[in-house]
Amino acid sequence: MIKKREEKRVPFRKLIICKCGDDMHPGFTQDVSQHGIGIQTMQCPALNHKVRIALAIESDSIFLDGEVRWSHEYTGALAAKPREIGIHISRPPAAYLQLVAECCDRSQPRPHSVPLK
Repeated sequence: MIKKREEKRVPFRKLIICKCGDDMHPGFTQDVSQHGIGIQTMQCPALNHKVRIALAIESDSIFLDGEVRWSHEYTGALAAKPREIGIHISRPPAAYLQLVAECCDRSQPRPHSVPLK
């Protein structure tokens, strides 16, 4: 039985660079959580492979060291579509946790104001 995800994923789209060994590949984030990041890239590192993600935020970069936990590759007519990869980040830096918190705040539904009569 598959264990239910403990941390909420929050949509977040940003350009990243994924480094796996000596290879570096561009990609995009899909979503973030406190200990994970979902990305889309044309290259697919092997499961359990160590990766480094460079995520540009404003005028700075956040570097994340993680491990590939899952991947989804497409075949047939969708083979040219970017692969989806889930990266586990065991020790996220404070700047990344702050980014996730800000994304969570933005994703919360805001109450509608009702005019008083």
